[in-house]
Amino acid sequence: MKKIIVAVLGLLTAASLTGCMGTGTQLEKVSTAEAPDANSVKASDYKNNLEGLEKYLTALNYIPQKAEATKMMYKVIGAKDGDRYNFSVNNSVVTVELYEYDPDTLGEDGKRVIDEVKKNGEFYVFDKSSKMDENVPYPAVLSDNSKYLVLYTDSSGDLDNVQRKADFQMAVKEFYKN
Repeated sequence: MKKIIVAVLGLLTAASLTGCMGTGTQLEKVSTAEAPDANSVKASDYKNNLEGLEKYLTALNYIPQKAEATKMMYKVIGAKDGDRYNFSVNNSVVTVELYEYDPDTLGEDGKRVIDEVKKNGEFYVFDKSSKMDENVPYPAVLSDNSKYLVLYTDSSGDLDNVQRKADFQMAVKEFYKN
């Protein structure tokens, strides 16, 4: 029974971590032309939590103003909270997942995920030794304070999109930097 529950959780987590979404969903679009001056938006104006990070990224125009967050199964990877956003950048579908950790009270799963990301820039939902087919690595970036984790997926090879991904990840890395 325990194996069945783990398998079902694995499938649900894999689906949620890959940004699966229903057909007919209208995606909010981000305009790269409307980005504010990065110096005019300060992290210190926002709370040091997941909601604050999301508001900060929205103010920087990295997340569309009207984009709706989908709550993730964050506890599976030992996080305190987690949201997913789907939107469009230059006609490419972008999926962003943001997770908040409490570095002072990490459980076993949280420690493992953060250690894997620090070491390899990716993590496995389950321990790497798991024989489950759904247990694949997820590329991720960890904030410098080890409190926030971001998964950013954009299949476009467009240089503007590649740069936007790098800028988004840097904004997360430096949010409330130690």
